[in-house]
Amino acid sequence: MRLGIKSLLVLVLLSGCVSEDYFGKSDRSEIKEFVIPGQSGVSNIDSDQLTIDVTVPENVIDLTLTPSVITLSNFASVSPMAGEEQDFNNPVEYVVTAEDGSESIYTVLVKRGGAQAQLDNSSFEDWYTESVGFSQVEQPGKDKNTTIWGTANRGLALGGSPGNTSRQDLNGTNYARMESVAAPALVRIAAATIFTGKFTDGFPSVTDPRSNITLGTPFTSRPLSVSFTYTYQPGASNEDSNGQPLPYGDQCDIYFLLENRADGQVKRVGTAWFRSGESVATWSPQVIPIKYGPLEASDPWFEYAQPRDDEIWGDGSEPITHVTFLATSSFEGDFFKGAIGSTLELDEIELGY
Repeated sequence: MRLGIKSLLVLVLLSGCVSEDYFGKSDRSEIKEFVIPGQSGVSNIDSDQLTIDVTVPENVIDLTLTPSVITLSNFASVSPMAGEEQDFNNPVEYVVTAEDGSESIYTVLVKRGGAQAQLDNSSFEDWYTESVGFSQVEQPGKDKNTTIWGTANRGLALGGSPGNTSRQDLNGTNYARMESVAAPALVRIAAATIFTGKFTDGFPSVTDPRSNITLGTPFTSRPLSVSFTYTYQPGASNEDSNGQPLPYGDQCDIYFLLENRADGQVKRVGTAWFRSGESVATWSPQVIPIKYGPLEASDPWFEYAQPRDDEIWGDGSEPITHVTFLATSSFEGDFFKGAIGSTLELDEIELGY
């Protein structure tokens, strides 16, 4: 028997309201995020073997370092804590204590060798399958707990539609394909997006897509450029949220933002932005320079790459704590504008130093 959409909504909302305490004290004792300022790339956390591998640049001589971020399972605590200096010339043990008192002991190993940090899974070779309601969708990454990438596939699946960001194969290697599609309910279009960050675990807002995602992942390096290969085919009819034709065509957006998120304030430190409505049928490389500090009127992205309401400009010299990378098949998809059928294919993201 098919479950009606209203019943599905009730089940999802109820499941989101159940407290973990309802089932007793939590036995979860995982480290989900571990950051040492200046490290190269993202820490490799193995929750089965209870190891964390961190790579720092070759020129880091003193391995007496202070982790800045240690994110844990709900209700868990850790010793030593973030902000406590440790000698990483030898492995360091971190004891995570769950709410019920059980413990997991993680071993952190720091090695030199990462002079040029890259985004994890930047060529989209790794994908996993996520169960959403009664559906399954593909997501970029090895698994949900370790991936730095998010998509809107989960929201579409909850609405009864297949995801619009998918894994594709080309000569034995994978890449990401994004297609703007007719929305399953209430709004006209669902633009496809892939981004560093997380899509909501709760029931998504249909009318405010930006509220469904948390952008950014820890990152501390200072690249000079970002490059990628792509194809793009804009859909035939670019329309507004009411289905009325717009006087311009659809475009893809691909941007890379370096940020400082200290003291609860997001400062934009560096910007690289690519926006184009040109039809590109064969794989084409693009190299976009990163501009550090505020944009000037002469910069090509000045008009549309200004900070959002929750950001301010940095001067470009601030330490970098996070990076936001986002690619979408319809540049005004947040406002339910775009052309159904606009398709962006993306591969081989690389940072230049």
